[in-house]
Amino acid sequence: MMLRGMGFDNNTSLYVAAGKIYKAEKYMTPLKQMFPRLESKDTLASTEELAPFEGHSSRLAALDYTVCLYSEAFVTTQGGNFPHFLVGHRRYLYEGHAKTIKPDKRKLALLFDSPDIRWNDFKSQLQDMLHHSDTKGVEFKKPSSSLYTFPMPDCMCKHADVKSASGNRRRLV
Repeated sequence: MMLRGMGFDNNTSLYVAAGKIYKAEKYMTPLKQMFPRLESKDTLASTEELAPFEGHSSRLAALDYTVCLYSEAFVTTQGGNFPHFLVGHRRYLYEGHAKTIKPDKRKLALLFDSPDIRWNDFKSQLQDMLHHSDTKGVEFKKPSSSLYTFPMPDCMCKHADVKSASGNRRRLV
């Protein structure tokens, strides 16, 4: 509902970055009906391709990370290291121009808890939330925010090869 309210239609390709989902058939069916182009690592890769990763949750998470890193847009609804590192990596990699949508969870909860809300009001609220989200990627670091989430390109290490007095090449950081 959130994605529909933000204007994403059934032609939108979605990738769900997650481990095994409890009762996936039951809970993912409505999402799959709304977004037929719903994918995951299990639908994009064959069993043989995934075999070396099975039993290694960090490797499976790395697959999700890589797909999300290079995606056109990234939507996060959770905290934790995965989205924080990913959002920061996307900001740094794309020089602040990666589309990242981080909806306000408090506002979302209030919207979903409003049984009498009309679709147009719901949609308007979500589009406003999308507009105020980090869709452009560039944002100054907030004092309480993580350096990983808000890397500042002007203070990130620059690498250069320099020649020392002895003629040896060194890496300057």
